[in-house]
Amino acid sequence: MKHIYNFATKAELELLHQASMRTLDEVGVMFFCQDAVDIFKQHGFRTDGEKVFISEKDVWEALKTCPKTFDWYGRKSHVTVGDGSTICAPSYGPVFILENGDFHSVAQRDFIALTKLCASSCVLQVSNPNALDYAFMDAKYASDWAQAAVLMLDERPMIGMVDGVKNARNSIRMAQEFYDIHDKVVVNGLISVASPLHYSTAMCEALIEYSKAGQAMFITPSSLNGMTVPGSLASLLMVNNAEVLAGVVLTQLINPGAPVLYGIQSHGCDLRYAGPTIGSPEQCLIFSATKALGNYYGLPVRTGGSSCDAKDNDMQAGAESFATMYATLQSGADFMVHSCGSMDSDSTLSFDKFIYDEEILLSVQRILRGIEISEETLMFDAVKEIGPFGSFLDLSDDLLEDSTELYRQDYLNLMIPSRQGHAAWINSGRESVVQRTTRAYQKRLAEYQMPELEPARRAILEKYVPAELLKLS
Repeated sequence: MKHIYNFATKAELELLHQASMRTLDEVGVMFFCQDAVDIFKQHGFRTDGEKVFISEKDVWEALKTCPKTFDWYGRKSHVTVGDGSTICAPSYGPVFILENGDFHSVAQRDFIALTKLCASSCVLQVSNPNALDYAFMDAKYASDWAQAAVLMLDERPMIGMVDGVKNARNSIRMAQEFYDIHDKVVVNGLISVASPLHYSTAMCEALIEYSKAGQAMFITPSSLNGMTVPGSLASLLMVNNAEVLAGVVLTQLINPGAPVLYGIQSHGCDLRYAGPTIGSPEQCLIFSATKALGNYYGLPVRTGGSSCDAKDNDMQAGAESFATMYATLQSGADFMVHSCGSMDSDSTLSFDKFIYDEEILLSVQRILRGIEISEETLMFDAVKEIGPFGSFLDLSDDLLEDSTELYRQDYLNLMIPSRQGHAAWINSGRESVVQRTTRAYQKRLAEYQMPELEPARRAILEKYVPAELLKLS
């Protein structure tokens, strides 16, 4: 017994597709990068300055060479994107930390602490040097330092750096050299599309570098209804779909077969405040529609997360984070960023929320796993043995063992929610959720053990970052 889910009809997807094709062919997409425009020109595309026009035929030709699945490698493991499971990644870009009730700008100790939490997480499968802002570091080394720090602290596959040609190139080369893997995907980069319908110079440069190197990209616009796209959700999807497909076409012109994920990370919008509503009902709908569109084009999909607009670890944070997480996992998204800790419209990271979000993720996964109905799980013999008005703690040994094992399979024992009786909770000190999450993350940080860093690997990192900056505590 599982939830049955089918978000969009074929007719709805066809209508969105045709409107998006008209957008590409009649309106066009701006690429603020001469190299990108030249690639389109060399393949016979119609251009007008920095504007490129793309036909429906061009889109379908590009989709033919896009892989439906691909493997993504780290130091000691790999994940498969597009195999039906949702790969979970950390936050992306918060500039503030909420800690002990106060906000402060991200410092180096915060960056290192979050990387350690991510590395020891039971729900995250990949790492991310963009998980927090790194403006505290000398700009000359900042991007390279952030990636080197993550390579040192976390052995799993890694999201790459994408801010322009130099950072993208260094990111790819550093990962390839550090892992000694030169013919597989070792970084997956966020190509952020600006609405309406344009790619910045930095994103074009990164897309070109990643495509040439055969590295993966998740192409993702993030729009606001009534501001950067028209007011309706349908129009947002139409524009975002055109924006993503334009980037997909470019990747395949550069390197047919380059791995690419279909992504939309647009939010609801509150025009009263001229800002996004991250954690809104509308965003949940956008996440579901994104997966439906990705399926229509046969591409793996990035969308979703455990995000909220809440400024504290309060009821709003819990409600919105559960809603966005549920919408993401229910849709079957292949890749999810902002899985743990993001709040305040993704501008703030909370270590306490990180811990609780891990348990939200586990809870949603449990709900979607459903209930197994079989002769074994019905346990009729146990009911017959005890009969009316009995206790199933008194079962005979074999049946008690079966009952206990099936209970363990069916029930998720979370650590953070309070499930004591009222009196017991009062007598134990009336501990709050934040007190429990604080104790949990502090324990994780205290117990973290840094992976071995061989001299050859350290030497590779020192090619990009001065040795004194690699002394991580």
